[in-house]
Amino acid sequence: PMADLSAFPITQKWTPQNPDVLQLFSFPTPNGVKVSIALEEMGIPYEAHLVTLSDADVKSPEFLSLNPNNKIPAIIDPNGPDGPL
Repeated sequence: PMADLSAFPITQKWTPQNPDVLQLFSFPTPNGVKVSIALEEMGIPYEAHLVTLSDADVKSPEFLSLNPNNKIPAIIDPNGPDGPL
């Protein structure tokens, strides 16, 4: 069965196409690409979601529900040891 990420409000604005892989919410800044580079190097499958640095994205209720500090990157791991995290 597919992972159910519906408990995460951020998925209402950035809908996962493949909820079984790590969900990366980021923007191509130096800090934003570090995580994607690491995931690529480690061979960890992920789905990238473009979160712009505009207030409409990083200060949206959906993004703040995952990262209240309104900073990118943010991640949901559907395969975390305690379930999606």
